[in-house]
This record gives sequence, C-alpha cells and structure tokens, in this order.
Amino acid sequence: MAGHGKSGGNAPFAMALEVEFLDRLSEPVRLGKAESVSGIIRAALARFDFSNVLVVRPAQLQVSVRLPARIRQLLKKTARSKHTSVGQLVRAAVEAYLPQLESEAAGQLEMPIAVPPPPPPEPARKKSRSRKRRSAAAKKQRAMTGKPAPRRGKRR
Repeated sequence: MAGHGKSGGNAPFAMALEVEFLDRLSEPVRLGKAESVSGIIRAALARFDFSNVLVVRPAQLQVSVRLPARIRQLLKKTARSKHTSVGQLVRAAVEAYLPQLESEAAGQLEMPIAVPPPPPPEPARKKSRSRKRRSAAAKKQRAMTGKPAPRRGKRR
C-alpha cells in the first residue's frame, strides 16, 4: 500500500485515547479480524470523511467551592498519586453521593465528610535568631579553618 514505510513519510503519531476505547480496538486484533490497533486506526482514517465531522464535547463551567484546607490538601495529594485531576475526584465523590441524596428526605441532606484525622502535632522547637546566626558563623568558621567556631554565651 502506498505511504507505508519510512520512505513514505510514516512517523509515530502520539494521541491520547480512553482505555475502554483501546480495549474495544484490541478485540478485533485478538479475534484475528485485524493485524493491529494501528492498522485499524489507519484503515478507519483512510475511509473517514472529515468534512461533516461534528465533535460533541460536554459543556463545562468553572465553579468555586469553599473547602476546608485539609480536604483541599487531600484532594491535591490524591490527584497526584492517582494521576488524575481534582475535578475527576470531585466528580467521583459527588456521583457516589447523589443517589443517597436523591433517596433521602429533603430535611436530611447533610452527609458527614470523611476526613482522616490530622497527624499528631510535632513537639515545638524553639529556634532563636542567635542560633541561626551562630549556625551561619559556625559554617563560615568551619569553611575557613576546618574547625568549628567557638560557642558564645551560656550553655543550657
């Protein structure tokens, strides 16, 4: 077929496709109806008429919600660890909550928020400015002479 091979100008072309869609494309390959997923995509593109394409994307709106700092941090941390967006996590949580909300009486709409307890507080450490200066002076002294700087003031 014309256009195949390096001399025909074929080069890898990366695109993001949903996992479910890729699974659907893999089925004909498993059944022996197609040579590869790439082959299916090339054949579909060669036959498709792009002149009448209508891409339907759901409308989105930006919303602002007041959230406690702990929940914001949890959302951001979870989104990073699961390689997704905060919006996807919010959508999953709300979609799980809506059936309960819709089945409850109007007066019982509040649902407790499950938030992990905060970590225990670390013991307070007192850092004085003189300690910071002493530390900087000690570093400078050590860099110049190879010996630690003598301590000033009373030891506790």
